[in-house]
Amino acid sequence: MNNKQIKFLIILNILFVGCVSTGGLSKVNRHSETVGQASSFNFQNSATRLLDRYSYTINRYEEYSSRMYYETMWKDHSLFDDEIDIEINAVQTRLILEARPKIKEPTAGRETYSVKFTGEVLVRMDPFGEWITISMTPQRKVYFKQLADDFKFDLRASIGRF
Repeated sequence: MNNKQIKFLIILNILFVGCVSTGGLSKVNRHSETVGQASSFNFQNSATRLLDRYSYTINRYEEYSSRMYYETMWKDHSLFDDEIDIEINAVQTRLILEARPKIKEPTAGRETYSVKFTGEVLVRMDPFGEWITISMTPQRKVYFKQLADDFKFDLRASIGRF
């Protein structure tokens, strides 16, 4: 087998494993997890701190009675070693932070929100190619897990401040 065939098989394997492990119900280029609970005030403050800390720019913010939603602009990243190994040429990521009402404390007049973190990745396999979605590499998953953990810890540290 030549080098191109081996790389093609690696990419195909990543895609196949991603599809099998997700059962087809979630996107393979996405890392999502529920990171905790927060008041509206704490969610907004923690979200702003996270986006500032990692230099993400807000593209869209929505606030309704049913949810609060932050979506960032796509941001260019340096490649991780495992992305270079499969000849990814460029990477962009964005974050989606969402809070949905969980419980309302009628005596206190405040709501608690369930907070979800989502990180998405797009890649280019050649310098002038289209941005595509492929299964996230292990190092990219670790990157998003670190961001989610930072968000989770910031939310926990702010519990009680309304």
